[in-house]
Amino acid sequence: MTETARSTSTDVARRAGVSRATVSYVLNGRSDQSIPEPTRRRVLDAANELGYVPHAASRALRAGRSRLVLLIDADVPWSTNITDAEDALTAVVAATGRSLVVWRRHGPGDLAATLANLEPCVAITLQPLDVADVSLLAGLHIPLVTADLGTPGADSATRVQLEHLAGHGHRRLGYLTTSEPSLQQFAGPRTAGFLAAAAGHGLAAPVVVALQGASAPDVRDVASVLSDWTSRPDPVTAVACFNDLHAAACLAAAASLGLTVPDDLAVIGLDDDDFAPFTSPALTTVRLQPQGLAHHLWALATHLLDEGPEPDPFAPPGRLVERASVHRPPTAPTERKP
Repeated sequence: MTETARSTSTDVARRAGVSRATVSYVLNGRSDQSIPEPTRRRVLDAANELGYVPHAASRALRAGRSRLVLLIDADVPWSTNITDAEDALTAVVAATGRSLVVWRRHGPGDLAATLANLEPCVAITLQPLDVADVSLLAGLHIPLVTADLGTPGADSATRVQLEHLAGHGHRRLGYLTTSEPSLQQFAGPRTAGFLAAAAGHGLAAPVVVALQGASAPDVRDVASVLSDWTSRPDPVTAVACFNDLHAAACLAAAASLGLTVPDDLAVIGLDDDDFAPFTSPALTTVRLQPQGLAHHLWALATHLLDEGPEPDPFAPPGRLVERASVHRPPTAPTERKP
């Protein structure tokens, strides 16, 4: 079988209609050269279309010398869990004599320019990549591990939320989540898990509201939701939240309405963020296991590097952190006589 000739920088320059020097400047991320954005875009597109493999990366990968692990952070919002997972992954990678490089992308095509300078032995992404980036990594023979951040622990964590509220006698529940597109990989599985857990306990379907906001929702929007939920003939007595930021907003909204937590309304979060013990009242929440996720991702990576067996699926249990924001529901109001 005849081996297909590997594309060169000359081929990329010809396809993009620029000089080889311009190709070098773009793919090496030279900040001392002013390259118009349309030109940069043409070079990156041409490199992707041709499957251009930078020579330095190709030589290092063939020789097996690379000791770099690339962690691709493709616009995953910051959280304590993400930080803890990255810290743990840095430690387990370092224990094998390798170095973890965390790279946050800024736009389409950035990965090609980055791989012109880095020669990772394996790439780990915290979010599914697009087809072009997956193809680029495959062309460079860089194994790829994709973390499904939404699924691991989602069912067990929301089940813990539901069981704790149900165990305290709450039967009419609300679920507060987010409509932010970048958070749906987390929000979707968490919402589905909570609804499934409620059905499994024979409870009425919780009322669900998805609010806007990339981080915490507007407290006024939450207050409007709580006012509706608590004024119904069959009022909501407990709210489970997508994360601790939403739960903190829920506590603030309840206070603005004169609702006492947990006597009038119970609130439970998810993530056990650093601020959770300092809310008023202190937030009951569910802690995930980001360190366990880091170890699982590295086990997948070492399997692809032929250094270990394929690990079992990762499904850590969520752990309840009980504080002061959940209590038994208020006594049902006396029915009015006609």
